[in-house]
Amino acid sequence: MLNSVDAGRRLMLRAAVYPLAAVAVLALAFLFMGPRYALGALVSGVTVVAGTVLAAWVGLGGGVQAAGSAMIRLFLGFTLKIVLIVVVLVLAFVWWRLPPLALLAAIPVALMFQVLALARR
Repeated sequence: MLNSVDAGRRLMLRAAVYPLAAVAVLALAFLFMGPRYALGALVSGVTVVAGTVLAAWVGLGGGVQAAGSAMIRLFLGFTLKIVLIVVVLVLAFVWWRLPPLALLAAIPVALMFQVLALARR
């Protein structure tokens, strides 16, 4: 075995912390446009990070399993992440009426820093 489950958990923690820092910087930049823009960036960025944590918890929470069970857990975690992001975006657009620019800008920033955190050794 090349990777332990504990190493996977540590990697996913790093993949959650880096995007959170990047989203905080983006929210500070959007603060110059107004507090609602900063809030929009924070809401969608924190949602991506929460979705990542949820996906890691579901995908890696079962311990050592057969390959089929492990793949189902990973797909289920990814699906829950996407559903969480879509639900919060719909709430932010429709219910809270946050600016779309800030909401949509934070998602690629968070995902980009998540990938960079996972690629870093």
